[in-house]
Amino acid sequence: MEPSKYITRHLDRLLLDPNNYRFIDHRDYKKVSMDEVADQRIQLRTYNLLVGKNNENIRDLIGSFKSNGILKLDPIQVKETPDGKYIVIEGNRRTAALKFLQSEHKSGNDVGKLTLESFKSLDVVLISGESPVQHLITMGLHHISGKKKWSPVNQAQLIYDLKHNHGQDEEEIIDSLSITKHGLRRALRTLALVNAYKESDFGDQFQPTQYSIFEEIIKTQSVKSWLGWDDSRFICTRKNNEERLFNWISEEEYAGEDDERDELIKRDPIITKSHEIRELGKFINDDRAVSKMEESRSVTKGFVLSEAVGEQKLKNALDNLGKDVGVAFQFSEYMSSQDIGTIAVLRDKIDNLIPSSKALISKSELIQTVAINSEVASHFSNFEVISLGRLKNLKIKHLSRINIFAGANNAGKTTLLEAFHLATQLNNLRSFVEQERFRGKFYHDFKSYWLDRNFLSDISISSIFNGKRADLKIFREEDSINNDKSHYLTSLCAEANVDEARFASTIHLFNNKEPEEFYEIRRTLCRSAFTSPFRYNEDQLARAYDAAVSDKYLDRVVNFLRDKVDPKIETIDMSSDKRFLVASTQFTQAVDITRFGEGLQRIFEIALLMGLSRNGIICIDEVDAAIHKSLLVNFTRFIQELAEEFKVQVFVSTHSKECIDAFLQNGSPLENITAHSLSCEGEEIVCKHLPGDKLSELIDFINFDIR
Repeated sequence: MEPSKYITRHLDRLLLDPNNYRFIDHRDYKKVSMDEVADQRIQLRTYNLLVGKNNENIRDLIGSFKSNGILKLDPIQVKETPDGKYIVIEGNRRTAALKFLQSEHKSGNDVGKLTLESFKSLDVVLISGESPVQHLITMGLHHISGKKKWSPVNQAQLIYDLKHNHGQDEEEIIDSLSITKHGLRRALRTLALVNAYKESDFGDQFQPTQYSIFEEIIKTQSVKSWLGWDDSRFICTRKNNEERLFNWISEEEYAGEDDERDELIKRDPIITKSHEIRELGKFINDDRAVSKMEESRSVTKGFVLSEAVGEQKLKNALDNLGKDVGVAFQFSEYMSSQDIGTIAVLRDKIDNLIPSSKALISKSELIQTVAINSEVASHFSNFEVISLGRLKNLKIKHLSRINIFAGANNAGKTTLLEAFHLATQLNNLRSFVEQERFRGKFYHDFKSYWLDRNFLSDISISSIFNGKRADLKIFREEDSINNDKSHYLTSLCAEANVDEARFASTIHLFNNKEPEEFYEIRRTLCRSAFTSPFRYNEDQLARAYDAAVSDKYLDRVVNFLRDKVDPKIETIDMSSDKRFLVASTQFTQAVDITRFGEGLQRIFEIALLMGLSRNGIICIDEVDAAIHKSLLVNFTRFIQELAEEFKVQVFVSTHSKECIDAFLQNGSPLENITAHSLSCEGEEIVCKHLPGDKLSELIDFINFDIR
């Protein structure tokens, strides 16, 4: 074998390797034969894969070369081709960066310390007579054991090639790459499962970031057994279960409930994170829990419903309860009045475990509701609250993209925002119940009789949305036929009409059991969200976060917080219990977002909900609450930019003249803003409006305040 040696060659004679392991997990990768490597189209495609969009994959190298020139500490390694050119064996990314800088030099742009000679006389290492196996091991030492690691799927592919394509046994690979036998076998099994997924109906959805999910499947013994995984043949023997699992980790398309529509509706994968596989493993053999997971599209709900998990948790809880009560009795002589109050609270919780006291409205599960308007040409153009609380025959006209409602306390601003949100929910009575839960400051279960007693009058709303007439009525109706009068309280009904379509639902309330809901089909007008500084809806915010991640605008929200609020913020992630953890240079580890100011939390919530409300509306009560006035101009401009981008109609309430000024002075088009003033005239609440350009003139010249 001839030794490797340094040679000097022109950069133009170096060919990028289109079969580099860096590419094999890319959806555009195709294996290229050696006689096609020099083809200009192949080289251009390889170059584009290496540099990435806007040079994002080589940005670090561009800066390094411009600052330091070409260092000889880690030279590019090449192999000569029959036509006198040289294919890059190691250093493809560096070669691509130099080719980019060469084109910059030719265009007369600044390339730092590099000169024309840098590209004409490039020192490279010529690899002569090296076997394919030795070449793979060289790359493996750089990108598996070394610091410049490839993604796990690329590492696994190299190990596979050494074993199956080049006849290396396990011990040779382990010694050559300095890896463990356990790591080698797990990589090969995981890759086999990945390849099975790629060959399935969902194969076009594979992303390298999913590798950890497949690796966790191989690590979780209960899931492997359920799949009938064969460690010797590297296959799943229970193909039905394999297909079912692949469905859970994939996006799914299905036909909507309206047979007259041809459009397909997409559902997100049930499993998107590796830790969810560990949870799945705890109930994978419980058919009822698995079915619940599929129905709810939630691993957590399947876990909670699992009889095996639930029975064990209950048994443990009761055992601990018995022991702890015994200890409390033993030392009861030390009880203070505060301790007695604590025991009273615990007693009430225990009472609620007894079936006879279950007349509670439980916190609603997330139900997939199909919106009539998935895309909108226009939003609300006319709106009338015929009856809702103190609002009677209140007509709101001249609605625009941004609608500001101002007025004194108790002028009905929050109620009006609730009306806009309710109007979008049509016959989704669960949304109305949740609204009443938050109004009553119940953040968990609440008594059915409370809803019965506090539903004082019918609700009636009429509007024009997306060019269609939409009416909603929610009213009380006694059902004397189908219910036991000894425990029956009342029934609440919703009737909604959109053009000629009618949607209805009914919920029966009882004093001895949970409510019963009935409907043929549940529809909403569009996506919508309601947010208030006085109500915390963790389920809504969790859905908004998931949407921000899947639609790839979370970074935009975090960047705004970093640029305008706190420059120390790095990332914000959601934990499994729906808490938000902030990574900041201020702390050594991620901390709960509540460690930061209320203003930052409020901005984060509103920005996320803007995305959740895409092609719909958002209602923001007290939009400026806890936000310093110095941030208002930037924040209101951010709201307006998101509203335009996501096609969201925004309804906000405020007491703050500074907030209204910010909307008008942030540089956004004034024709997209309308301000409305709510005021009490006797027993009647009336609404007056001013368009943005008119309001701006009044503020500029007479310091007019619409509050």
